[in-house]
Amino acid sequence: MPIRFALFALFVCFIWGVNFAVMKIGLEQLDPYLFGLIRFAIVLVCLLPWLKILPGSMFKLFVLGNFIGGFQFALVFLGMDLTNHVSAMSVVVQMNIPITLILAHFFLSEKMSYWRSGGVVVSFIGVLIITLEPAILEEGSAVLVILAATILYSLGVILMRKMTAIPVFQTQAWVSFYSVPVFLLMTLIFEENHISQIENLDIVGISMVLYTSILSTIVGYGGMNYLLRRYPVTLISPSMVSVPVFATISAVIFLDEVITLKFIAGAAITLSGLGIIHYRDWQLKRRSKVIANEGC
Repeated sequence: MPIRFALFALFVCFIWGVNFAVMKIGLEQLDPYLFGLIRFAIVLVCLLPWLKILPGSMFKLFVLGNFIGGFQFALVFLGMDLTNHVSAMSVVVQMNIPITLILAHFFLSEKMSYWRSGGVVVSFIGVLIITLEPAILEEGSAVLVILAATILYSLGVILMRKMTAIPVFQTQAWVSFYSVPVFLLMTLIFEENHISQIENLDIVGISMVLYTSILSTIVGYGGMNYLLRRYPVTLISPSMVSVPVFATISAVIFLDEVITLKFIAGAAITLSGLGIIHYRDWQLKRRSKVIANEGC
């Protein structure tokens, strides 16, 4: 992967890492489903020019819109609202990497080597250590909700790899289109005082909503979709190893989180597992280039 795309992937990961703290701050002023409704309504308005009917692809877009849009983010916002440990949740979210690799093995024929399989196992062990932290165990429901959201996102990634013919912004427009009614229904059923919450938003709350709408969704998810259409899942997913690093730094700076030694150990093991996966991909690519050069 050219260096410019690698740097762009890192930029997307930075946006997503900071977004964990942004969501938590925003949820201090808005209920989770109302937050999601406003977020995707803004995205939909921004991407209306790309909202065009695509014959033969509408059912796939409907499924994708619910996997990586409405239902996935409904779980994300709920989990973030339930937790007081943003940094830990950011590590749990990274389970999408081994989960995506496993799904890609079965549905995309992107085979997993012993190295990758070992990296998956190590990653799971690291997350297990983090979730066994007493304070995190008390938030078991938040961990399960975030993990469910992660599985939905991984399924969405697999589906995106089969939809490479649809332009990125067109995909994002339809994801938002299908997400808005999901959040509207959920906020009307489970939440109240919608108007007063919106009226009481201050500049911080407005900034948080705009960050998640413009940067995290349009730039972040649009950018990741763009990369996934150009490169294999097994090459792109490991770049997300940096997301919890940025998320943890943001949580310490903006949320005054205290990082324990057990969290550091678990995060280090998880990142090591993801590093094993990434290193193997890099090694195989380098070997293939050497063979190609020798052939010339």
